Amino acid sequence: MFGTRTNWLPKRIIIMLFGLVILAALGWPHSAFAVVRWSANLQVQSGDYTMLDGYGDWVQVPGYGTVWRPSVVQDWAPFEHGHWTWTNDGWTWVSYEPFGWLVYHYGYWYFDDQVGWFWIPGNDWSPARVQWNTFGDYSAWAPMPPPNHYWRDPWDRRGPRVWLVVNVNHFTDDDIYRQRVSDPPGRETFKRGIVRRAPTVKTVERFTSRQIAPVRIERERVAPPPVTNNPPANYVRPQKVQRNRIVLPVQEQTRVQQYAPQVERQVLVPKGTAPRQPLPGQQQQQQQQKKPVQRQKRTTRGH
Repeated sequence: MFGTRTNWLPKRIIIMLFGLVILAALGWPHSAFAVVRWSANLQVQSGDYTMLDGYGDWVQVPGYGTVWRPSVVQDWAPFEHGHWTWTNDGWTWVSYEPFGWLVYHYGYWYFDDQVGWFWIPGNDWSPARVQWNTFGDYSAWAPMPPPNHYWRDPWDRRGPRVWLVVNVNHFTDDDIYRQRVSDPPGRETFKRGIVRRAPTVKTVERFTSRQIAPVRIERERVAPPPVTNNPPANYVRPQKVQRNRIVLPVQEQTRVQQYAPQVERQVLVPKGTAPRQPLPGQQQQQQQQKKPVQRQKRTTRGH
């Protein structure tokens, strides 16, 4: 009997430890994303530093190397201010932000409690570096995380706001952020009807009751500007990487010009003044701390 219990106890401990390791890898219980082992020490490409330096800061984040943090308002998230256009490359994200042509078509995005959202340079161009969830009358997208990282589904409320959810009938609207759905129906409503891809053109046409003509876009090579200021010591790779910018037809340029100035005023802040991101749960606590001060001010005015 004693020998049997001696063999059983280590097995139970091993099982428990294995379960804890899995939970830790999944970010349990306070994370909106999960991480599988991955370490990147990607260096900033030649030219990227100068092209983005005016809109944010290059910082060192352990495990990711030199990354770019945009100087934006606190409630900002990637892939919110722009619109979707059906093109010869598929659904293409057209950004209203001055840095969007680069950071939404190359590389990866991730979130850190202390740093906030940051962009990790990458070499592969895509019409939209996002991952998808489409379900029922809704479609949702989130910025592409680094390899072996993934966001939880749109119903997860832990951590930062990752997914932008819209009704499919608004999928091609201008400044799509205005059409966001903050509280979509529960996951159980859709059962097996959830697909990890963008809505098809036929689906969008059916919801919007209009035909969607493909827009032809070109890509032009962007010559890296001369390096100015004091870039990070390791920001240049041995080889230069070609960057391409989308060339929009006139009708698409008009849509961007209509909204870009307003978005820049509402989203961008002077470099170095971006507010620190609150840790999950801190925002509510900060609001509660402000209430007594506001009441005191009102009482003073009354006298």
